[in-house]
Amino acid sequence: MEQEVEYVARALYEAEDDALLWEAEPEILKEEFRCYARAAIAMMARQEQQGRADEIQYAA
Repeated sequence: MEQEVEYVARALYEAEDDALLWEAEPEILKEEFRCYARAAIAMMARQEQQGRADEIQYAA
């Protein structure tokens, strides 16, 4: 899970217009993007669960 968080955090960081090298950024900035990544991953999981629930409801 932490590897997934790191990948998403880095992708979010690199999407910024003024992004430099992830490795060169201070840990406090990296942790901020990891927080965003955890939130994004959690939202995706909730959407997937809702999608499955909707599929079951429509199939019934």
